[in-house]
Amino acid sequence: MKFILRLRWSRFQHSIYVLGVIFFLIGIGACHNTRQLSGLSFKDYSVTKKAGVDSSYVRMIAPYSDSLGKSMNEVLCNNERELIKDMPNSDLGNFLADAYLWAARKKLDAEVDMAFMNHGGVRVNRIGAGPVTRTHIYEVMPFDNQLVIVEVPGSVLREFVDRLAAEGGGGGVAGITYRIGDKKAVDVRVGRHPLNDSTIYRMANSDYVVDGGGGFKGFQQLPQRRDGYLMRDAIMEYCMMHQQSGKGVSVETEKRIVQ
Repeated sequence: MKFILRLRWSRFQHSIYVLGVIFFLIGIGACHNTRQLSGLSFKDYSVTKKAGVDSSYVRMIAPYSDSLGKSMNEVLCNNERELIKDMPNSDLGNFLADAYLWAARKKLDAEVDMAFMNHGGVRVNRIGAGPVTRTHIYEVMPFDNQLVIVEVPGSVLREFVDRLAAEGGGGGVAGITYRIGDKKAVDVRVGRHPLNDSTIYRMANSDYVVDGGGGFKGFQQLPQRRDGYLMRDAIMEYCMMHQQSGKGVSVETEKRIVQ
C-alpha cells in the first residue's frame, strides 16, 4: 500500500513538473511574439499654476548668490566687434589663440612661437561686441584644460596643420598662418617665415590636444612644460590686460587660415 501511494505521488509530481515546463515554454514564446505598432498618440497638459517661492531657501542662498553674481558679471574688457566661431578662419578662435600666445609668453616661456585653439573646444558660437564679463569666458571655456608648451619639430607641426586643413580649418591660431589647398596646409608661415621642417618650434596648446585628444598623437612624446596654468585664466588675464591699458580687444580682419 505504501509503495502504491509513493508511486502515485511520484507520478503526480512528474505530471506537475511536465505541466510547469510546458507553461514556461508557452510563456517564453508569448514574450517573443512579434507585434507591430498600430498607432502613436500623445496629449498635452498645460501647467498654469506657478510654484510658490520658498523664502527661507532664498534667504539662505542670497549671500552666496549675490557674491557669485557680482563676480561673474564683472566686466573684464570691451570687445570692439562681434567674434564668430567659424571655419576655416574663426575670429572667435583666433581671439582665444591670441590670449594663449600672450599668456604663454608672459607666464611660461617668452620664446613661444605660436598658439592653437581646437575648434571643438570653442563652446559658444559668438561673443558680441561690447562688454565681456567673466560669465562670457566661462561659457566659451568651461573646462579646466591647462596651457601646455611643447617643443615641436617643423615636420611634426606640418603633419598637425595638414590634419587641421583636412578637417576644414576652424579653431583658432596665433603666430602661424596657412592656406588650405586639396585638404593640405600650404604656404605655412610661422611669424613671417616659411615653416622649416628641421626647426624646433615652441607651441602653446591645450593638454587635451597634446595628450592626443582629437586623434593627433604626434605631440605626446615631445618635450613639454606644464605648470597647471588654466587656459580659462589665460583668457581672463588677457582681457584684464586690455581693460587696464584702456584698450578694447580686437582681432584683425585679415584671415589667418584661407580656403
